[in-house]
Amino acid sequence: MAKSSGLGDNFYFGGYDLSGDVASVDTISAPINLLEATAVKQSAHARIFGQRDSAWSFTTLFENASTVVSPGVPLTTVPLTSTYNFPVLVTVIGGTVTDVTVNGVSVGSSDGTYVLPALGTITLTYSVAPTWAWIAIGTEHNALSLLSGADQVGMYFRGTGVLGQPVACINGKQLNYDPTRGNDGSLTLKVDIQANSYGMEWGLGLTNGLRTDIAASNGSALDNGASTAFGAQAYYELTGIVGTSVDVVLQHSPDNSAWSTLIDFGAHTVIGSGRGFVSNVTTVNRYLRVITTGTFTYAQFAVMVARNQLAGVVF
Repeated sequence: MAKSSGLGDNFYFGGYDLSGDVASVDTISAPINLLEATAVKQSAHARIFGQRDSAWSFTTLFENASTVVSPGVPLTTVPLTSTYNFPVLVTVIGGTVTDVTVNGVSVGSSDGTYVLPALGTITLTYSVAPTWAWIAIGTEHNALSLLSGADQVGMYFRGTGVLGQPVACINGKQLNYDPTRGNDGSLTLKVDIQANSYGMEWGLGLTNGLRTDIAASNGSALDNGASTAFGAQAYYELTGIVGTSVDVVLQHSPDNSAWSTLIDFGAHTVIGSGRGFVSNVTTVNRYLRVITTGTFTYAQFAVMVARNQLAGVVF
């Protein structure tokens, strides 16, 4: 093992990828209340664990996406450059498409949904012209300005690119969205999250950051070395969906061959986040993976799992 920095981390909240806007993660705390249990015969304090809690705070930069209007489909092989200074999702529908190129790189050979970066170029090759629809990818201001009061999941990936990286999660309520405009022209916003119902949990990423599926897919397996017998909790962030619905399912297997459902997050038609669990007397098999089912052309999501290593874990 080697020491590492915080470079390359990702941060998601409430179904939005804020990794490109969060300037600093200021606090990720998980205190446990202590209960006084000192008897009259004792000469020092005695304390036992009480309720779990958690509080996060972070500083974000301001970003807001305007309304997107789909341009006309260009002639075959003719590039079209986006006029939007933020990424958009382009869903190509019907026609007879043989190639889709984004910024000079071929990314597909049929209709479907593609990510077009800010001010990027997209080229379609076709014999029968398709139609298409452009939509904006949600930004920091979309995610944080509503202050809805509903529970949201925050997810901090300590590095991405491989399965099994450490991930911290909180199920909580956003308390504020406070801007500070500096004399130098800078604009930052302070956000605090207070846990609700559960304490913060550290676990392992079952996706390597955000994973993108363009159809129902089986993800790669994470080998945990052995099964455990004390249940598990899992969290998901669904940051993008185009189509009817997507169901994100956590499966487990004793041998990386025979798979069964461990936690099913349910079918979703819009972005969002949530938490699932199995009881603390459930056997969780050695291998874990994430699969998707449903009818969609684009789904982007992240999943983490926290295996309980001890008996009797409760929240």
